[in-house]
Amino acid sequence: MDRQYIDDNHIVPRYLADQLTDTERAAFEAYYLEHPEILREIDATARFKAGLAQLQASGELAALMKPTPWYARGRYLAVAAIVIIIIAAAFYIRTPTPPLIAANLSALVGPTTVASSHVVLRRRGSLFDAEVTLPAAADAIELRVLPEFAAPNSHYRIALARIDANNRKEQLAEIKDLTANSDGMVRIYLDSPRIAPGDYSLIITNDTTLAASQSSQFLIRISR
Repeated sequence: MDRQYIDDNHIVPRYLADQLTDTERAAFEAYYLEHPEILREIDATARFKAGLAQLQASGELAALMKPTPWYARGRYLAVAAIVIIIIAAAFYIRTPTPPLIAANLSALVGPTTVASSHVVLRRRGSLFDAEVTLPAAADAIELRVLPEFAAPNSHYRIALARIDANNRKEQLAEIKDLTANSDGMVRIYLDSPRIAPGDYSLIITNDTTLAASQSSQFLIRISR
């Protein structure tokens, strides 16, 4: 299953309505595990349906769908569009997207314990600088990154990007204003339920305008 098939066959709304065949459901779930960005589309569709359900429960949807004179249709359609936009905006305001990476465990939404801790540093003779196994529970993963340079005032920023089969990078998250600990390592925490298996690039740079840009890039493999 690919994105074109998902769009052409209305897979997202049919998935939410439990109208997929067993084969389609299995293929779609395998797809969104490899492409977590589609979860945002599923979430938006679910919220839109929830907004319509609220209108129906209040009786407003039936009133909006009732035939109206031609001269009043434009006004009612405008009102319906505004109501739906307000409902969707309210949902998004109340539920901001949780962070994928954070400087401390308490900043993550969901995980309250650390499943494993991994050192990320340049490994000579190895393709990957760290290999991480996703935990079975919805816990966090600690990464201790050792930069290959000393940033002024020990301030750093870290960007995490997914590497696809064509070696293209899609940045997923970035966090700044990080500081190194006494051991020289910079710690970040990953929200493991929101990380799909695959290869990732982690780039750490100095987070100051007072010095020339310096960076270290590390390759990480995440498996289930």
